[in-house]
Amino acid sequence: MTLVATITAIAEHQATVKNHLQALVAASRKEAACIQYDLHQQQDAPNVFIMIEQWRDAAALAEHKQTAHYQHFSTTCAELLQGVELKLMTQIA
Repeated sequence: MTLVATITAIAEHQATVKNHLQALVAASRKEAACIQYDLHQQQDAPNVFIMIEQWRDAAALAEHKQTAHYQHFSTTCAELLQGVELKLMTQIA
């Protein structure tokens, strides 16, 4: 299961959000059901981050959302974000 998350930070909080996202990546990659967890930053809009995640299955993604590190990011950064867009993807090639 692949999830593509577009995370847009409020411009003045870009550096703080980036630091929290990097910590989230490090912790998430340690989860047994995590296949891929990569963070990208948009070159022409540095407050926009793209997270590309691959999980063993839907249950693994649901479990990820209950972890302490995911919950910490969600609560700590809620007021620092302009928006989050989540897209579930199916690999076809």
